[in-house]
Amino acid sequence: MITINEIYFLNKIIKNSIKTLSMCLLATTSFIGTACSDDDAPITDYSWNIEGNTTVNIMPERYQLQRNLMSGWVIYAGIGSGMMMDFWDLYDNFESSEGTVKVSDYGNTLYVRGLWSNFNPEKGKYVWDESVQTEPAKRFRMLVEGAKERNLKLAFTFVCDSRDKHEDACPDYVKEAGAEGFTTTTGSVNVWTPYPDDPIFQREYEEFLTAFAAKYNDPDVTQFVSGFGLGKWGETHTLKYSTGDEAPRQAVFEWITDVMSRLFTKVPIMINYHRCLLSGKEFSDTDTDVAADMVKRAVAKGFCLRHDAFGMKQYYKDWERGISTTYHGIVPITMEGGWVESSHGGSIAGDGYKNFAEVRQGEYDEAKGGYVNMMDLRFDTNVNKGETHSWFNTAFHLVKEFIAEGGYRLYPDRLSIPTIARSGSSVSLTHRWSNLGWGYCPTNLPQYGDKYKLAIALLDKNTEEPVRIYIEDKANIATWMKGAPKTYTTNIKLTDVAAGNYIWAVGLVDTTKENAIGILISARDEYQTSKGWVKVGDITIQ
Repeated sequence: MITINEIYFLNKIIKNSIKTLSMCLLATTSFIGTACSDDDAPITDYSWNIEGNTTVNIMPERYQLQRNLMSGWVIYAGIGSGMMMDFWDLYDNFESSEGTVKVSDYGNTLYVRGLWSNFNPEKGKYVWDESVQTEPAKRFRMLVEGAKERNLKLAFTFVCDSRDKHEDACPDYVKEAGAEGFTTTTGSVNVWTPYPDDPIFQREYEEFLTAFAAKYNDPDVTQFVSGFGLGKWGETHTLKYSTGDEAPRQAVFEWITDVMSRLFTKVPIMINYHRCLLSGKEFSDTDTDVAADMVKRAVAKGFCLRHDAFGMKQYYKDWERGISTTYHGIVPITMEGGWVESSHGGSIAGDGYKNFAEVRQGEYDEAKGGYVNMMDLRFDTNVNKGETHSWFNTAFHLVKEFIAEGGYRLYPDRLSIPTIARSGSSVSLTHRWSNLGWGYCPTNLPQYGDKYKLAIALLDKNTEEPVRIYIEDKANIATWMKGAPKTYTTNIKLTDVAAGNYIWAVGLVDTTKENAIGILISARDEYQTSKGWVKVGDITIQ
């Protein structure tokens, strides 16, 4: 049976295909009533000419970091043996082309990666428990505490596959319980990996994910949970099934997507969009229809999208670009660059890059073309030759440019507001909203439950605290796209508002938190209150 959620996402996919054609047609015509800059645009809508109202223009703030949901730079870290305990000291005093910087001043999220066995060394024992004193647990708690101190949300990924690892990615207790798998050799070390279709593995992995969700299915703490953890490098390709072929592929897809969508009900989850999704192959052009169908079904279950080979021209090609175009505005897309400076220096020439400054530019251009909401600052044990070092020393201008132009940046560029009214009377406000970023604000994700709303408030002139808050239900924040502002006229009855002087303000609120500001608006500081409301003008109520 097709669910309402599936119908919604399928309809969006169809609309996006139509939108792509429409944009091509609009490019050759004049477009009245749309603005994408600070300058005034022609206004023909009658609702701007409200008797007794005054028109206000709000200037955007374009460059400051905004810690908004599912946007911005993602700082990578891990809890394996390669992570040093002085990570925060290094990243708080990081050498860049412009001097010493604090990396967390440029990011929104700390992405904690590790093997399943790192997170769950024994059955029922987890790294967030103080009683667990393994080295990965100590590193985990160091990273989590540091992220909280620096106002970063957390993101996570787990790896179940041991190939290319020097230790088992799967906890010993899974094999001891009778799970079947296979052995490979990394250097001189033999490592074991369970078959992803093995029922004992599935039972134990689901138990771990259940415990993890009980702790971190919290949107105030967790930004997202990324990937399934299956396959080579946890990237959901090159899987080895117990049958020796790909017969279990669809069943494993249904199992893992059902488990994650059931457990992570409040934080976004991600699937890798590549052509070998859950396949036994690492790269192939032959079964792209199967992968595209899996992506579609995963999105319908509430998954967002990520890809881990941006900038790798032989891996990220037209098929991947088609996926990002199809799902733009439906779910957010996260990028990870493919080339690694410390180990791939001799390979980048095959993609036409002369150096890692060109690699960073190539990744950035591909990310922009893919409308990504988030980009990666990856860690390397050699901090002077890692991806973060490369971004901050060969492409610092792109770090700043993504903060200014990537993801989303929302603001009300024009409003028509009443300045005098009687208590108990009805008034109308017209307001137009723009997005300066190439991504979108994903308030449509099922994990958010439609909790983010556009609100208009009357503020006390002395305290700048809301006296009344009015929700504009017609506004769908997720539809605010770059170059296509949205205009609304809101009718408000000033019931039970005492006579006096107030300030009109607008905000993007979280309705589950008594309408506190949930998404920051990109208006300049002079408009902002300490709580994030944007002041747009005064009104006297008689």
